Amino acid sequence: MKGFKAILIKECRHIFRDFKTLMFVLLMPVVLVLIFGYTIKNEINNVNVAVLDYAQSATSRQIVEDLSCSDYFCIKQYISDYHQIEKVFRRYNVRMVIVFPKDFEYQIGKNRQAEIQFILDASDLNVATTLENYTTKAISQSLQKFSSSEEPVAVDVRVKMQYNPQLESAYMFIPGNIALIMILITTLMTSIAISQERETGTWRMMAITPSNQLVLVLGKIIPYMCISMFCTAVVIVLGIVIFGMPMRGSVALLLLLCFLFMLTACSLGVLISVLAHTQQVAMLSCLLGFFLPTLLLSDFLFPIENMPVPLQIASHVVPAKWFILALRDIMVKGAGLELLWLPVVIMVGLTLFLLTVSILKLNRKMV
Repeated sequence: MKGFKAILIKECRHIFRDFKTLMFVLLMPVVLVLIFGYTIKNEINNVNVAVLDYAQSATSRQIVEDLSCSDYFCIKQYISDYHQIEKVFRRYNVRMVIVFPKDFEYQIGKNRQAEIQFILDASDLNVATTLENYTTKAISQSLQKFSSSEEPVAVDVRVKMQYNPQLESAYMFIPGNIALIMILITTLMTSIAISQERETGTWRMMAITPSNQLVLVLGKIIPYMCISMFCTAVVIVLGIVIFGMPMRGSVALLLLLCFLFMLTACSLGVLISVLAHTQQVAMLSCLLGFFLPTLLLSDFLFPIENMPVPLQIASHVVPAKWFILALRDIMVKGAGLELLWLPVVIMVGLTLFLLTVSILKLNRKMV
């Protein structure tokens, strides 16, 4: 029992001595509950919608007003021509366009049936199908206000799934898988590799070589970047060949964005390795600080519009959000650099910031 007591006391002291690891273990359940509780939702809120109203009637205007007054829809844009729909999807980030035909009022009065067209951005299939059901129900309820008889007005919805008429789920999952693979290979492996050098004390031996810190860091991260780029290319090819993922945009622009995201991920991995004293802390920090936000706050699995405002603001600094958005726009919508300048600028800014902070921290702590 004396030996058991000694080992028990020694291990407890070791746990409380490693304060950062203890805080990660104690805070992780709280953080996970809060993040999952606020992000995993099947309902939709504040979805951007555009309206094309050929009818210009009191009924159609009242329906649009009812939709805008709900918490589910945000009327982002009014358009006057069918040819503007593609521009609205690309420029104003709308999820759906509601089209009222010219004889909309006549149909309601004579046939007790309202024909409406929904044009949905099906690059995110889950949001598109949920939004279709929500809008159909909301319009049906709004139409009952104009019913002068006990017979309800039927809603005849004509649905067009923009960019994904075959309703392929791969259009949504392939870009997200690319981001997750890059994180696992670049951020996680980079942070563990450099943390291992610090933990074993070999980094100081490398630091006395006639090379500066930037050269040492690049020498550590470039192999993982090459592996990540190879795995990314494999995922893209498999997505196109096996799952029918389209490639409507520029391949060169796609490769440029992949390279930028790899640099961002590697920079974050270096920063984590600098701040973490052990491989265990580095791994926990990477999974909790980058992998989970990529999974939950990048619009990969759950729409950001559904989340509370603080989480929506926090999602703007998650690099994977802009990367996945750009991938979908290039591969599914065929967007060019003139429409993707914002994600490119943000990823370049995040990369420069993280790399600069990492090198500065590295110079202070490891030399």
